[in-house]
Amino acid sequence: MENKENEIKEIQEEVKKNHPQKKRRRFFKNFKRAMKFLFIELFKSIFRVIILGLAIFIIGKLIKIDNRKPSVPEKVYLEVALNDKVNENRIKNPFDIDNKLNFYGFLKNLNQINKDKRVEGLIFKVGYLPLNNAQIEELKTKIGELKENGKKIYIYTENLDNRNYRLALEGDSIVMADNSWANSDISGYSVRYPYYKELGDKLFIGANVIHIGDYKSMGENYVRSNMSEDFKNNTKRILDRRYNDFVDEVSEKRNIPKLLLNKKILNGDFVMASPRDLKENNIIDETLYYEEFLSKNKIEEKITIDEYFERVAEEIEYKLEKNNKIAIIYAEGTIVSESGSKVENQVIPKEIKEKLEKADKLPNVKGVVLRINSPGGSALASDIIYEAVKNVKKPVYVSMGGVAASGGYYIASAGDKIYSDNSTLTGSIGVVSIIPDVSKLADKIGVNFEEITNGKYASIYDITKPLSEEEREKIYKSSLNGYREFIRKVATGRKMSEEEVEKIAGGRVWLGEEAKEIGLVDEIGGIEKTISDLAKDLELEEYDIIESLESRKLEEIFKKFLPRYIFSSLEIQSELKKLVIDKNLDDELYNKPIVYAPNLERFLLK
Repeated sequence: MENKENEIKEIQEEVKKNHPQKKRRRFFKNFKRAMKFLFIELFKSIFRVIILGLAIFIIGKLIKIDNRKPSVPEKVYLEVALNDKVNENRIKNPFDIDNKLNFYGFLKNLNQINKDKRVEGLIFKVGYLPLNNAQIEELKTKIGELKENGKKIYIYTENLDNRNYRLALEGDSIVMADNSWANSDISGYSVRYPYYKELGDKLFIGANVIHIGDYKSMGENYVRSNMSEDFKNNTKRILDRRYNDFVDEVSEKRNIPKLLLNKKILNGDFVMASPRDLKENNIIDETLYYEEFLSKNKIEEKITIDEYFERVAEEIEYKLEKNNKIAIIYAEGTIVSESGSKVENQVIPKEIKEKLEKADKLPNVKGVVLRINSPGGSALASDIIYEAVKNVKKPVYVSMGGVAASGGYYIASAGDKIYSDNSTLTGSIGVVSIIPDVSKLADKIGVNFEEITNGKYASIYDITKPLSEEEREKIYKSSLNGYREFIRKVATGRKMSEEEVEKIAGGRVWLGEEAKEIGLVDEIGGIEKTISDLAKDLELEEYDIIESLESRKLEEIFKKFLPRYIFSSLEIQSELKKLVIDKNLDDELYNKPIVYAPNLERFLLK
């Protein structure tokens, strides 16, 4: 009996214990205890981080004081190694840690050096020069200013070619290593273009290429086995003019008769020539090992240009703020409607518009310099940027870099004034549409496509079937309308008649000096001249430069620059496109009219 009573009591206790209200109380009690524990631990962690941060800060300061760099010595020479590519845009790819400065920043640094009386001169160590031709031209101007201000300029190299020799000509002395391994490749020009028609026939892959403009050669290498006469003539004209300018400059700077110089270059006398042969022909001044060169010229104090600026930064810290500002906005890379799948620079209408609008609204920004280094891209995106530039109420001066052609020139023509270097590649006013055709390949490998459609032209961009004549005519008329729009926009921007623009359009590519002669460009000069002329026209005696008008969250940066192809699906169709479409084109430029200048990298690097 007693056992039963005990059992009943246990059951009653269990029921009370499991009562819902009791359960809730127990839950909140445990939750409160857990939150209290977490809060205390979080507070401890934050406190530890603060203490650790203070310790690191104090130790860092002590290390900085202990390791403070000495000041810049008197009568110092600065070593400038020109090895890395220098982008135009100040916003860098976060995965690219090598580029410390953009090109304008590099020029600004040279301006600061020019004012420092402790710097006696600079030693430019040049080898393969990654700067484009327009950047070389602007750097030459800057070296000239340094020389005028009494700075000694030495060029030291272990190899010479046409590109780095153009820069070397600005030196007071050109010195080459005294050994047989030092090499030269000063020559005439040579460019080669691959044509894929026969390969495409063997692989049963083709392309439909519809040009507007006889000289618009983009894509002709997919449908031809050899170069068209129009493209050949246009290319030869540019290369001949650039070569003749090179010979004129060498003849003048090195005091070599032009006819003799031209004969020796074309005869290959300076290809694989030894440094001593080059010296005998007055191409260089000295053949010395680097330490011998330093000793002979009594250069006792030398530091690198990077070390110079580290020391200067520790000598003085200041920030100069002025009310008046000029904003630089960069348009570098292929013009696309939205951020694409590649890491390289892209010009996107939304981003350019946001920067232009911000510059227009800021009261202390008095004018804008639009720096363009682009071969073009999407016709639609180019037109949107053109309109955005036109809508800016403040003056917009355009500075062209190495290339501002096709879509690059489209947006440039909206500016109030256009500046280019002599070597800038521009123009290429024309339109092209490229539609791949893998129908023969599909048939060959036994893939049969069954089509269900209910509308005319619904499958016009389907790469698995050939274009009909009617579809081709449809694309041609659409592209022709786009070409006429291009002509109208350039005529409006440049205050020319459409007939005048038509005469210099048709896809022709022009050098900057030629563009000035035919009215596509207003002035010859680099980014610094563009800025100074804009300031002069605005009557600004003092002003600051703003190079960035954007701020992005970390996730946006990764979204823009992280290579999306890592996550992309491996579809047969996309892989087939890669076989027949230029690797530099973004996905959105397939199957639609584009304003893009082809193969310009060969001009830029020669």
